[in-house]
Amino acid sequence: MLARVVLAILLISTSPGIIKAQYPGELIGRVTDAITGEPVENVLAEVLGTGFSALTDGRGEFRIRGLEAGRHTVRLTRLGFQAQELAIEIRNGEATRLEILLGASPLTVEEVRAEVETTDSPGLISISRDEIELRGDLTAGGLLEGRPGVLVQRRGLAGPQTVSIRGSSADEVLVLLDGAPLNDPLSGEADLSTIPASQIESITVLSGSQSARYGPGAAAGAILIESRTTASPFGARLETGSLGFWSGSAETSGSVQGLSWSAGGNVRTIEGEFEFERPSALGGGSEVRGNSDVSEASAFGSASGDLGGGTLRLRAGYTQLERGIPGPSFAPTPAAREDLSRWRGQAAWERQRGRASLSAQVHSVIQSVRFADPSPPVGLAYDNRTDALALGGRFVGSISLDGALESLSGGVELRRKRYESTALNGSAPDRRLDFGAFLGGQLSTTKSAIKPKLVAAFRVDRDDLARTWHTTHEFTLTASAGPAGFHIRQASSYSPPSLGDQFFREGVAVEPNPDLRAERIPNDLSAGLSISGEIGSLAVGRLGIDGYTADIKDMIIWSPDFRFIWSPRNFDVNRRGLDAQGRIEFPAQSLSFSATYSLARATYDRPGEDAVQVIYRPLHSGSVAAAWQPTSWEVAVDARFVGTRYPVPAQLNGLTPYWTLHLRLRRAFDAGAWEIIPTLSVDRLFDNDDSLIFGYPEPGRTIRFEIAAHPQSG
Repeated sequence: MLARVVLAILLISTSPGIIKAQYPGELIGRVTDAITGEPVENVLAEVLGTGFSALTDGRGEFRIRGLEAGRHTVRLTRLGFQAQELAIEIRNGEATRLEILLGASPLTVEEVRAEVETTDSPGLISISRDEIELRGDLTAGGLLEGRPGVLVQRRGLAGPQTVSIRGSSADEVLVLLDGAPLNDPLSGEADLSTIPASQIESITVLSGSQSARYGPGAAAGAILIESRTTASPFGARLETGSLGFWSGSAETSGSVQGLSWSAGGNVRTIEGEFEFERPSALGGGSEVRGNSDVSEASAFGSASGDLGGGTLRLRAGYTQLERGIPGPSFAPTPAAREDLSRWRGQAAWERQRGRASLSAQVHSVIQSVRFADPSPPVGLAYDNRTDALALGGRFVGSISLDGALESLSGGVELRRKRYESTALNGSAPDRRLDFGAFLGGQLSTTKSAIKPKLVAAFRVDRDDLARTWHTTHEFTLTASAGPAGFHIRQASSYSPPSLGDQFFREGVAVEPNPDLRAERIPNDLSAGLSISGEIGSLAVGRLGIDGYTADIKDMIIWSPDFRFIWSPRNFDVNRRGLDAQGRIEFPAQSLSFSATYSLARATYDRPGEDAVQVIYRPLHSGSVAAAWQPTSWEVAVDARFVGTRYPVPAQLNGLTPYWTLHLRLRRAFDAGAWEIIPTLSVDRLFDNDDSLIFGYPEPGRTIRFEIAAHPQSG
């Protein structure tokens, strides 16, 4: 089997906020009553100025992941206890542990209100391992559905899952798995269905231009996926469900001679055959959707320990996937298949000395993929294979300072790719070597009541194929006043054209375009407001709104010429919109409610006024969710909305908006030294089969049942 690559690099940020995104730190704490010594449940732990928070469980423990390296303040509050604020130091990729004693507060009938610093990172979504476990989604794409500003484009039950951020194309979103770009070297898109949720430790989504932080490909945003670094001493789970679904996984961990390690594996299969109703425009009637099966096996391993006065961390993983490609329902491909295998490895070392730190990361990805169809409905039979090897390295130095200039960081990055593909024509290059250098800093002052902070990042990249240099930048200003936080951000970014668009093999009525220009966003401007704090004496709330304007120059869109020959071409696209999210928690009742809304206006920049949305970009989307999580129970309901989509570049044949409802029930049982957790998940509870993309039907209601077991902690 031939291969294909996706290159490896870890892009640590050009500032402490950027360093966070690549190797976030972790805060682990345990809260006990200062008098009785008993654990205190439902204590709200907030890391001020970040938007991260957690509630203590029945053991008085909490865990907050995704924190940037540097100095922070953590605030702990609970009704009936004295609030406490502690200064902490978070280090890159390390866990900081706290033991906190809370004393009882004097009895009072006054309303309790907290003034919380809320300078949330603009456009940031953070998903921890705990949330991944609670949601029960099978892939990285599933975990991102229903998030503000993020649209997951699914092509059927087991098909590819690509991501659009704020109305962008999928090739304008850079996906980094342990720092290695996962975007396909041919299409430029990242298929998140190939990343099992069982292998993911955390996901961070950064909306808006991110090239100054993460380099080429991050024109509309970046998705940072960290693979598993922790596991229980031993755990196992089995799952079965509709459409012939079943899966099994196991994990273990330990330590030996100062080296901590963890490992695990997962297998999954779906038969995927179901009956669906054909649209009336295609003749109506029912039909069986076949060739939508998938089989997947994956494994991960990690180890960490001390080396050379610093910390060394090793991670590796493997994924093998085989699935059918059913094609659109109006032109099915019952014999088309995809086979993929991916090996990945990462080594990261960091040394902290006083306020200075030095880090180095190297990565490799070997990926092999084959697409074949001996009898397609249109065109000739094909059997295309792509093979590539990617290597990357990143070296970063940073220092924390006193005074207005709080920190400085900078570094260099090298990326090397080699690839071979039968899907490309003879003029396609078979290798590239890219170089990037970056510098960042952070200014702040505590003398002002609004605590302003300015983060700046600059980067220059060498495009080896185009033989050009690209410069990008970012400026983010944040401030806070009591419970309110404000931010304004201006940035630039770019995404180079993909090899597939430039060099694919010419076919009937289609031809490549080797003269494509890079997609550019010269002025990405956003501003937002966030408010968080206690609401009366019963609840804690948070509300955030982020508006943006980010026009795309030379967006690559397929279109025909005067001969009706289809080819990828450059077009200008206007983007305006806003993302909003709110959450309210009632700690004493273990109850929470949340909602999101996104307005993404992505229209073609044509002469005169034109309100035609780019194809398959809904103007409106959102979600509403509720969860009840007492000590041993979890009941979660999640409703997601997708607005009107247009399958053509005109206001014609609009697809009807739709809602989907998802239900999840989980109960933990003590079984001596073990904890047994059965889970019931129901997707599309009301059996609706609406789909985002025309011609890729959904099966309607599906049910999964899981049972998991692991040793009791403590």
